[in-house]
Amino acid sequence: MSTAIYAFYNNKGGVGKTTLCQNAACLYAEQNPDKLILVIDLCPQANISQFFLGGGKKGYAENQRLQSQATRRNIVGFMDWVLSGNSGFTSIPSSYMTHVSRHNKEIAANLFLIAGDSFLESLSLALNFATMNPGNINAWAEYVTAIRRLCEAELARTDFEEMTVFIDCNPSFSVYTQMALVSSDHIVIPVMADYSSLEGIKGIMMLLYGKYPSSAAKNYADKVLTFNKQIQNFNLPLPKIFELPFNNFTANMGVANAYASIKNEISRFAWQQYQADPSVFAHLSSIPTSNKEWEDIFMSNVKDFHTSGKVSSSLGIPLHKLPKKTKYTMPDGTEVNIPKANYKESLDHLEDFVSKL
Repeated sequence: MSTAIYAFYNNKGGVGKTTLCQNAACLYAEQNPDKLILVIDLCPQANISQFFLGGGKKGYAENQRLQSQATRRNIVGFMDWVLSGNSGFTSIPSSYMTHVSRHNKEIAANLFLIAGDSFLESLSLALNFATMNPGNINAWAEYVTAIRRLCEAELARTDFEEMTVFIDCNPSFSVYTQMALVSSDHIVIPVMADYSSLEGIKGIMMLLYGKYPSSAAKNYADKVLTFNKQIQNFNLPLPKIFELPFNNFTANMGVANAYASIKNEISRFAWQQYQADPSVFAHLSSIPTSNKEWEDIFMSNVKDFHTSGKVSSSLGIPLHKLPKKTKYTMPDGTEVNIPKANYKESLDHLEDFVSKL
């Protein structure tokens, strides 16, 4: 049995990580019917769960129903169980997965969801205290690796031999985000055409990998207990940077030139990080020798989905299935026309991204 885990994360919000994560998972599941595809919603807003459970109001209602059960079979239910003295588990008493196709016929039968829960943020304090348990010096390591063990336990319950996991992370670097990242093999960092995205990448390099922009910053970090020091103390692996999808890409020449300028700065910074320490990035059989070669491997365009994205999220229909029709009825009865040409480039970019997984 084998498990591959991808975390979609950027500590800057609004970069399109949830949209990319949900559509990539849907397309990948359809292309790999022999694999168990699991999506884990680690964002308290639970937007990706809402999409998978039917989209819009229907998906919201279905997720509220899951949250209202006495024993939650979602991410908070799992966290509750771990907090009840089970951080060192090797198996779990029951499954926390939801079979998505039972709620949303547009989703492949091999895709499952560990649904999000608005109460997740409220558990942060309890999780933080639990990781500092003076009676268990391994508590922090047990908690931050719990998501991987959950995935492996879920796979063992099924008849599948292989599993690919997509984790939609919250922008905050909370303890449950740390649990997702340490448990992952790779991290996908969506970025946009703004300098906040560049700062977000710099933040990830510091938070995760201990790569500081100056000696002064490093000297300061040396005086305190950081996430990266904990990783080293427990000799835990970190996810490798897999891809930096560039969102908000447009064909409009004037705007595209402005976007390209900022994208070039993001690319140059990330290329410098690769040159300084390639071990932070996904392993390559052929080593890039220039910024352009590096960019061709590690950066991709993800054009805005615009109207098609709104229709997709409202109705729970993956982007790659929208070409079945050109007119869709929204939950309030409004009919929306979305010609295929309007999102063809977006779909092409999505397919290119998924082909790399």
